[in-house]
Amino acid sequence: MISDLDTLSAYSTKNMLALKPLTDVTCKVAPQTGIHLFHFSQSLCSMKVRQALAENAVQWTSHHVLLPAYQQYEPDYVRINPRCVVPTLVCDGKVTTDSLNILHLIISKLSNSDISQKPSDHEFEAISSWLNKADSLPIEAFTYGDNRGMNKSFLFKKAADDGKGHEFKANLLRKLVKRHENEKQLYDAYRSKLNIVENTLKVIQTPSRMNTLYDSADFTLTELEAQLLSGPFKKNGWLASQKFSLADIVWGVVLYRLQKLGLEPLLWSNKTIIGQYCEKLFARESFKRGILDWSNVPKHVVLPMIKHKLFHRTKLSS
Repeated sequence: MISDLDTLSAYSTKNMLALKPLTDVTCKVAPQTGIHLFHFSQSLCSMKVRQALAENAVQWTSHHVLLPAYQQYEPDYVRINPRCVVPTLVCDGKVTTDSLNILHLIISKLSNSDISQKPSDHEFEAISSWLNKADSLPIEAFTYGDNRGMNKSFLFKKAADDGKGHEFKANLLRKLVKRHENEKQLYDAYRSKLNIVENTLKVIQTPSRMNTLYDSADFTLTELEAQLLSGPFKKNGWLASQKFSLADIVWGVVLYRLQKLGLEPLLWSNKTIIGQYCEKLFARESFKRGILDWSNVPKHVVLPMIKHKLFHRTKLSS
């Protein structure tokens, strides 16, 4: 039997697999001055945060974490973000993790946008609801689970490897759990991440569970279509408000990733208003700066990986 939690992202606020996110927590090993973002060019959650920083005119220093090299598991990074993921936002030595958590912090503490451009108080409830709907979509399972998407990009075809990549991660994490059993922070971090990887592996290797995830996503996209047809978007506004909001940032990134996974024909080819919404989202300047400017795989992934293998080999897996 498949429970409701099986259809959620492991990092969804309703799921209890991940460690509790950090919010503005002092960290002695993080950069102590300025605004810093630890991120990866192709990371879905990193995209959300980069666009939010661009949209709110926040200047930041980039720390590119190479996920294909498993730099997110390096002890020095895990001591900053015990979730072993990106992104991580550091403001003057204080750490915030989890993309939704970071987005809210950007709006509440860092935004340089005119207050008149922000949604009104009564719109925030609707915005929050649509943030949670996007957050619940199991994009990781869609990315690594199978190749049913049409015209899927080469990068994501390679990622869908029947769980081999997750099996490697699980074995690596088991070694790290054992190696750091005497340092509680690292032990707890690796143990939690191992549970998430093992859970995701079970899902992506079980066709019936993957089918359920696609059915759940189809339902959510139908809800999205209904909202666009009846909400502010039909009056030249956006998803949940007349003004552009966090909900639009998150859904823009999610729809962009689903397109790259080749899932548009499966999930919304007959929902033309979603295509119109995508056009409007992808044309925004902050989308270009936060997502498209980082989309060059040879520049931001292939060459850094070559340099890493040549000059920065680690002993993570030894």
